[in-house]
Amino acid sequence: MKYCIPYGKSQVEFKAPEKNVIFTGEMTNIPGLDDLEGAVLCAIDNPIGTAPLKDLAEGKKNIVFLIEDSTRDTPLSRIMPVVVNYLNMHGVSDGAMSFLTAPGTHRTMTDKEILEKLGEKMVRRFAVRQHDATIDADMVDIGMVSAGDYEIPVHINRYALEADLLVGLGNIVPHSDAGYSGGAKIVQPGVCDFVTTSATHQAAGFCPDIPLGMVEGNPCRRGMEEVAKIVNLAFIINVVKNYENEVAGVFAGDFIKAHRAGVALAEKSFKVEIPELADIVVVSSSPADLDYWQAEKGTTGAYFAVKNGGIVIFVAPCYEGLCHNHPRFREWLSLPLAEVLKRLRAASPEDVDADMVSAVLAVCNCRVRDKARIFSVSEGLIQEDLDVLHYTPYPTVQDALDEALRQIPCGTIGILPKGGISLPILKPIV
Repeated sequence: MKYCIPYGKSQVEFKAPEKNVIFTGEMTNIPGLDDLEGAVLCAIDNPIGTAPLKDLAEGKKNIVFLIEDSTRDTPLSRIMPVVVNYLNMHGVSDGAMSFLTAPGTHRTMTDKEILEKLGEKMVRRFAVRQHDATIDADMVDIGMVSAGDYEIPVHINRYALEADLLVGLGNIVPHSDAGYSGGAKIVQPGVCDFVTTSATHQAAGFCPDIPLGMVEGNPCRRGMEEVAKIVNLAFIINVVKNYENEVAGVFAGDFIKAHRAGVALAEKSFKVEIPELADIVVVSSSPADLDYWQAEKGTTGAYFAVKNGGIVIFVAPCYEGLCHNHPRFREWLSLPLAEVLKRLRAASPEDVDADMVSAVLAVCNCRVRDKARIFSVSEGLIQEDLDVLHYTPYPTVQDALDEALRQIPCGTIGILPKGGISLPILKPIV
């Protein structure tokens, strides 16, 4: 039987024996909103855990909106006109509002990407500044916060710190370190430097397993939220999408309470119930396709769906290669899990050259490749990348699947078409 999965903006087909396929990655059919703009207006005027946005904005002269980068797909070009016009109606001038991109340690956005993200009218009306984690002069050291056993030095973009009202926008999907994206994540790592981001992510690396979908009890998420508290993140506007990429819910208000309400819907939206672990999992990294740093989310999803000793067929264009701003990523990826953890324990977040954020992503990769062999179908990963990843390249999904079935005759097959946002969960035995 023919099956189809996303590959960037296109689709790839492959054939598999229908009797072997035990799941195809269906998510819950949550309807999209009929009126996104109306839902945004309702959410900001009736928020969760805070006063309405108009009340928080009264008298403010420097309202800063933190916005995600091009690796995320919140429809800000539709949301932001509603938000700023609402504030205009309640006495806030355009001059009192501006944008700061929050890419964390990712590369900065291109002009084209900013236009696509916000829309031409927003870019023309408002100042848009870019956070760049590599520019030390842009950062302010505001001391330490504690998250359980972890001490986190907080180095924050000075423009975010100088805001008299800080508002974060983004979406909520499963995330391998923070449990879910959204909420406080727009501040940390969004507008922090490598030191702060290393400290929060180090905690995720020491979790007993990959904390995908885990919010409560997740030291990485807790660290992010402690940073957001000291930085005074006053309000969030987060969306949750369905599997067809339509906005299914808008959650606004307190960055913890509103976020948790959104997480409840996100879990329903992105959960993939599987009857059992599969011998072979074909996973597309979609919608996380830009580079391997993003696309690794696909292998993380597959980790929770494949048997020990199985095979993951990782399908990801990785148009921009392995990653940006992390020169030691290859070195960390080349190491076995025990060695990564040993070096991670010995490293200090203040040692920027250690590149501990890369180490934490390497921990995820180690856990996956220790559980299953990984076949790769990618135009963007070069042989040097594949060597350190310990992935075996194949020209097509069909070639990779044929070889997997040769190695595991009659193997069961699972398919995750949206692996970058999937949360595989075993069906309970009744």
